[in-house]
Amino acid sequence: MSNLKRKRQSSTERRKHKITTNSEITMTSFTIAVSSCALFRHETGDIYFKGVAFPFVKALTMVNQRLTELRPAIKDRCVIVVIPADRQDMNHLIKNIKIYNLKIDRVEITGEKPLLDHLKEIKPVLYLSTNPQDVRDAINAGYGAATMFQRDYHEHSDDVLRVAFDGDGVLFSDESERVYKDQGLQGFLENERINEDRALELGPLITFFKALVNLQQKFILQNCPIRTYLVTSRGTTSPGLRVLKTLQGRELEINEAFFLSGAHKGPVLKAINPHIFFDDQTPHIDGALQYGVIGAHVPYGVRNE
Repeated sequence: MSNLKRKRQSSTERRKHKITTNSEITMTSFTIAVSSCALFRHETGDIYFKGVAFPFVKALTMVNQRLTELRPAIKDRCVIVVIPADRQDMNHLIKNIKIYNLKIDRVEITGEKPLLDHLKEIKPVLYLSTNPQDVRDAINAGYGAATMFQRDYHEHSDDVLRVAFDGDGVLFSDESERVYKDQGLQGFLENERINEDRALELGPLITFFKALVNLQQKFILQNCPIRTYLVTSRGTTSPGLRVLKTLQGRELEINEAFFLSGAHKGPVLKAINPHIFFDDQTPHIDGALQYGVIGAHVPYGVRNE
């Protein structure tokens, strides 16, 4: 495990926890920040239960391990940072990270520092929390972020990281959703037909998605432990073609795409069983949760105004 830090520890305690100072960690463009309230369920007692973000974080550590085995000198990887919840007991948090053998790179020292100051320092491509206001603040500040919900979920295997994305309002901007809101379904379909060859603007999680694509490319000729999915309500005619052309034009490869033409996303997501599914619409997140799928709400765009 990489090293963790706690403010004003004695030298003995620093040796015990193998603390790494902030300056000793070089943050990369692949930094993932996770609030401890998403990583663990803070039940009574010293031992925390696994939280809703736990499977995703565990799978990320597997990817890092595979990269290290493949190319020991590699620098591109996911740097995982945990940001404790307010008044979190740091000793208990560090203890539980060790109990679950999570390869966390860094635990932030919260103190009185605002969340956005932490994010500005570590520059994550993704921030996950169960606190909706913190997530909205992160989105408004320009960071990819999503709200998670502490629910029961299906178990996941640790051999492949599976990440599923909605399209509009997540990977892409909400420009087409605004047309739908103003002009209805027919206006939306006509807009997509007219603009089929014009790429969609990119959305709040595109940097995170690009990071996954970059990591996948490190496993050329190897069994890649990352799979990405697009699960969208768009159909297979012009709306779907515009998405595919946007991905192709921007050289963004996705492993599988599902165009559901407005059908319920839950059954498809249950079959995929992703470690995390991102969507900007709460009804789709609720549908995923009903099927035991870990859903994360991206509060971005016209659907969330």
